[in-house]
Amino acid sequence: MKAKKHSFPASFVRNEPAMKIGTSLVITDLHIGITRGMWENGVSLPSQVAGMVWRVNSLKKKTRTKRLVILGDVKHEITHATPREAEEIPDFLSAVKFRDIVIVKGNHDGSIETVIGKVPVRKSLSVGDYCLTHGHRNVKTRKNHIIIGHNQPHVKMKDEMGAIYVEPAWVQGMLKDGRQLTIMPAFNELCGASIVNEQHFIGPIAKNLLPSARVYLLDGTDLGTIDMLPRFEKE
Repeated sequence: MKAKKHSFPASFVRNEPAMKIGTSLVITDLHIGITRGMWENGVSLPSQVAGMVWRVNSLKKKTRTKRLVILGDVKHEITHATPREAEEIPDFLSAVKFRDIVIVKGNHDGSIETVIGKVPVRKSLSVGDYCLTHGHRNVKTRKNHIIIGHNQPHVKMKDEMGAIYVEPAWVQGMLKDGRQLTIMPAFNELCGASIVNEQHFIGPIAKNLLPSARVYLLDGTDLGTIDMLPRFEKE
């Protein structure tokens, strides 16, 4: 008699750009090393590594998870690892309190294997009923629910006084082939933003998301479907 496979429900971590699936904590788009590129363009900011380590360790305690899954774009440079990344990425991986770490390779993770030691790298990862992949390439899977990053979704809102707000968001809905898609917000707050009520999604998976997909703020607020969100004229 075959052992029955367990199905783990996925849940958003309230007020955080993170997801829990079973005993796995999932985050995406760390873009370690981004501050170096910003410095080269005249913006001076401290390294984000210590802050992200603290957040990850706090989430481990909060969610009681045992494995960390990084859903792509651990590093910022698309091709080789810069000297800053070669220093900061091992620092991050050694400081987080997870012994079990898996990296799902993103489009910014070129040559990442050279700086991560023995941490396994996958093109995609199955966890329970879910297929986890970064989102910049197609993936062959029998899973009915795909989880990606890559788009770094945000939503633009305007209040009664006319002030504009841009907030990170979750996006969840159906693909044209009937499967379900969840797009995760970026873990690094310095990443760029894809405005869901202004722009098209990128990547071969997300571009097939139906406009009836729902948008949620990090605190769980349901903003409704993409096709019903207000549009703003670009100035």
